[in-house]
Amino acid sequence: MIKVLNQPVAYPIFTFRWLAVHGLAVPTVFFLGAITSMQFIQR
Repeated sequence: MIKVLNQPVAYPIFTFRWLAVHGLAVPTVFFLGAITSMQFIQR
């Protein structure tokens, strides 16, 4: 992969899609980790 430095507009990273994906992915990974860890806690 060769990055073309002449096109800064081609790939904006911090967009509304980035906020939507990370706004959903971060709690999802947190809850999946919490649920899987709860499976191994004995009552």
